[in-house]
Amino acid sequence: MGSENEPQTGKEALRWAVSFLTATGMEHEISWTEGKLLLGKVWQKNVVQLITELDESLDRKSWERYRALVKKRGNNEPLHYLLGEKEFMSLPFEVSAAVLIPRWDTETLVNEAINILKDKGAAKILDIGTGSGAIALSLAYYLPLVSVIATDISEEALTVARKNAINLGVADRVEFIKGDLFKPINKKERFDLIVSNPPYIDAEEMESLPLDVRKEPALALAGGQDGLEYYRRISLVVKEYLKYDGNLLLEIGWKQGKTVAKIMEEKGLAPVKIICDMEGRDRVIKL
Repeated sequence: MGSENEPQTGKEALRWAVSFLTATGMEHEISWTEGKLLLGKVWQKNVVQLITELDESLDRKSWERYRALVKKRGNNEPLHYLLGEKEFMSLPFEVSAAVLIPRWDTETLVNEAINILKDKGAAKILDIGTGSGAIALSLAYYLPLVSVIATDISEEALTVARKNAINLGVADRVEFIKGDLFKPINKKERFDLIVSNPPYIDAEEMESLPLDVRKEPALALAGGQDGLEYYRRISLVVKEYLKYDGNLLLEIGWKQGKTVAKIMEEKGLAPVKIICDMEGRDRVIKL
């Protein structure tokens, strides 16, 4: 759309966005939803304000910003990278291309962790591969007596997680450490709960992921040839870092429940429980 067709109102801009995104193959309803979210970011309005104020005039600078965001989305840039945040456990998390975008699936793990620790008081938690900090910081927020150590191999991811810790007011109870899995953890440390959402996409599935998902960090997605590499690595040493009555919670792919349970059992980690998500699919391994 050239300057001669520049929209005069938010409604006109939104109509253009829906048309543009639909032409890229996006479903019409999703185009409306995402177009509104992106317009809300540019206008700094929430959804309710947008509904009532769409007929307001749109200045040229806002239009140019909006057009650029919509075109990036049409080119498969993940929506939440463009928005700069993603809600998780009813909390706002800053996200960028350095971190995996939190999914509602992972709330299954967090809710189970809260159930385990809600009566334990000053428990110690270890979050392996924290990314944006979604798991670690949600637990620190909803369990005000716990302390958390969160690790990640990516310094860029840890930078995002630290910002989120400050924004959520829990930075004083969460320590971030760079390193691969358990390597940066003192061997004398013992935890009441160890949690992780490790990479678990297998090599074949990595090749068929949606185009926008492929723009998320492969480091946080790729779990080796069969998707099970990190479960094997975790199973080798996790017992050394758990208290005698401690628990382990691992997110898994929905087809991986029995296989990951077997990996754990072969290393003497038992009993193993498979927890399902809200859609009834295998989602978390609990020890």
